Amino acid sequence: MNDHELIREILAGDQLAIQELHDRYVDRIFHYIYIQTNSYHDTEELLQDVFFKAARQLERFEGKSSFKTWIFKIARNVVIDYYRKKNKERQSVAMDHDKMEDFGGKNESAEDIYLRNVHMNEVLETIDQLPSHYQTVLHLRFIEDFSIKETAEIMGKSTLAV
Repeated sequence: MNDHELIREILAGDQLAIQELHDRYVDRIFHYIYIQTNSYHDTEELLQDVFFKAARQLERFEGKSSFKTWIFKIARNVVIDYYRKKNKERQSVAMDHDKMEDFGGKNESAEDIYLRNVHMNEVLETIDQLPSHYQTVLHLRFIEDFSIKETAEIMGKSTLAV
């Protein structure tokens, strides 16, 4: 069942559909928020806010974009509100090495793995020095695999800006 069908089921009162839709996105949204906040506790709270807002606004989801794009936009707005309310400075965290190793080959030599990790550390340190909106673009495009158009929609920017 695709997301749009699940949403129809949810709006008709199907509790199992709610759980299925939640399960599809909870880990990815958690990871996205954690990278933005670098706080497990705050991420858990913000994750609840995202799903609460999504549930409250689900009737207004028109299907003009994918549900994934829609819920990530909510997540991005929740993170922005978090920093506004807390008057905090952004503290992003680079992606963990376990996730990054998934991008490498499984049959690499120890030397290749070491060199890839050295290069990956340099890339992650460089990314961490970028302004937060650039980090968000990179995360959405290359980690979450959103298209340029979807990334622009989530961030409220033009495709050219992305």
